[in-house]
Amino acid sequence: MDAPTPPDRPDRPPPPERAGQPIRKLLRSSHRRRLAGYLLGTVGILVVAGGLLPWREGLSQLNTAFGFLALVVVTCAVGGLGAGVVASFVAFLSFNFLFIRPYYTFAIGRHEDVVVLFVFLGLSILISVLMARATDRAMAAEAREVELRTLQELSRALVERGPDTESYAAIVRLVVAWFGFRDGALFIQAQGEGRGLDELVTVNAERGDVPVTSDAPGVERLVLNIGNRNLGVLVLRGERDDLAIQERHVLRAFSDQLALVLERDRVMRVAVSASRGVPIDGAAAGPETGGS
Repeated sequence: MDAPTPPDRPDRPPPPERAGQPIRKLLRSSHRRRLAGYLLGTVGILVVAGGLLPWREGLSQLNTAFGFLALVVVTCAVGGLGAGVVASFVAFLSFNFLFIRPYYTFAIGRHEDVVVLFVFLGLSILISVLMARATDRAMAAEAREVELRTLQELSRALVERGPDTESYAAIVRLVVAWFGFRDGALFIQAQGEGRGLDELVTVNAERGDVPVTSDAPGVERLVLNIGNRNLGVLVLRGERDDLAIQERHVLRAFSDQLALVLERDRVMRVAVSASRGVPIDGAAAGPETGGS
């Protein structure tokens, strides 16, 4: 069956892989920030305490407390609530041990110092909570922006390509690269009722190597549905960590768009074939099966 001639579109390839795995990069960056926050909240607090120690007789308790509090704020901004709380307790203990008489003991000599210490601890934790909320909102907005940008690039690649196996292979190859998989395959409903799935394209593997059904680790199956009608399945394989929630959001939205594109291409072929008087056998979701 002749494939319809796609409408004029700019002959531009899918987005380059230089932006590969943008969501995973964001997650790795977030993980490094948390580690840096915990390091700052422990070692950093101790370094500041050691730096202030030679001048402790000339420093008021208020100035010392503000010095520790400033570092707690920075720690929370970098590493989040957990790092901020850890920094608060480390600062509390350092303040008590090194700057509250009697020195080098956790005993507290005056009742006023008890008030100072616990007000400092409560204020540190309160500021950590408030800072963490603001930081979490900012990070959530950044993650959402990356999700939308990734989905936009995938969507653009879908609509700019023609209805042929080479175009589908380019899309699958892009998804495999961006999400850190090793290989993948696109299966579509075969022509005719009850004939199962045909392997339309395979990337980075031989045809038949990617199973359409598998419960093995590292295999993700994206079912392509329109309403209650199944058009096929996209199978991705690779040794990688479990998909993050942001990645699942993008892949779920992308699979819905891919299903719509497959249905669009099927309708275009039916229309062209009908105009030429060519009989249609069944209602295949994609073009004639081929490999890549």
